[in-house]
Amino acid sequence: MKKAFYRYIPALALLIIALAIFFFPTTPSTPAPEIEKIKTLTSTKEQSEELLKLLKRVGPIETQELMVRSGMPFTGETHLLIHTIGDYIYDEYGQDGLSYCKDYFLSACYHAFIINTLGDSGLDGMANVMEKCEIAGPGVPSQCAHGSGHGFVAWQDYDLVKALEMCDKLGEKSPNFPYFNCYDGVFMENIWGVHNGAPSEKRWIKDNDIYYPCNDPRIPEKYLRGCWSNQATLIYQHYKGDLKQTALACDAVENPEYRDVCYDNLARQIHPMTDGSLEKVASLCSVATGEARRNECILINMTSYWSVGDRVVPFEICDSLSGELQNQCFDRLIGSIRFETGQNLNERKTQCDKISSEIHRNKCRE
Repeated sequence: MKKAFYRYIPALALLIIALAIFFFPTTPSTPAPEIEKIKTLTSTKEQSEELLKLLKRVGPIETQELMVRSGMPFTGETHLLIHTIGDYIYDEYGQDGLSYCKDYFLSACYHAFIINTLGDSGLDGMANVMEKCEIAGPGVPSQCAHGSGHGFVAWQDYDLVKALEMCDKLGEKSPNFPYFNCYDGVFMENIWGVHNGAPSEKRWIKDNDIYYPCNDPRIPEKYLRGCWSNQATLIYQHYKGDLKQTALACDAVENPEYRDVCYDNLARQIHPMTDGSLEKVASLCSVATGEARRNECILINMTSYWSVGDRVVPFEICDSLSGELQNQCFDRLIGSIRFETGQNLNERKTQCDKISSEIHRNKCRE
């Protein structure tokens, strides 16, 4: 397949929990004129052309730093735009260019880079890239595996079983391969996959069956958690944005593990609707059935804000809570900070110092 085929595959990872972005964006004192032009445009194609101008002028590293501090929203549209950077890096440096990618905007640069590699070099090339992902940082392999899942669906022309089997084959070539992230990417691509501007007619979706494709007997059991981790999105679309109906549909899932995963997806579906508002987080999560589900929805929204690069709202959400729920919130936030910063103790301290609770602040620094 031609490499260009893959450049139109959006990895709308705001719907999953992406794991590694180091800085919250602030507006630079001297914004790049290309970025200011991008903000006035509505066409992704035209925005990509401006972004290419910036790439050629200052290079991929500086471009990514300018973009992450541009004030542009952490949305699926911006994620897709950043794919342009991954495309550019691959074209300029080949498989050795992975180190030029930053894990900003849900690792969009990594996603595009991987999809290009898959198109040109297949599984052997992907195994080589996965080795580089292991070196790049603690959260990067999961993003690389997720991007692989998206690419495998297109490669197999929307045959989900064959795409999932490609995840397994890549795992055989790559030690410590995060299989779930690849499976998750496969099913996410089935929902959002776009080629030449329109969703593929070959996607495994039935308008009259809210649990399809997770109830398709062709899909082996070991892949179903990845399926249910995206199913609430399809249910939400079926009910035309009715969150309560979506919650009730998740309640009706018979398998308790998949019921939990469906609710997790619902919480991540809610996240982009909250617009950084603590009140919206609480009100939208109130559609969940029971206090435990509502509390879990709030906690998932906190980690979702962290995963898309927000370094303010997660702390505010935890501060707004009380009692045991606040303790759980800070504990999860500490886990995200530790995972992301790895051995970068200075960056860990910077984030830990934002925690208002002295007990949890000290725990974070340990």
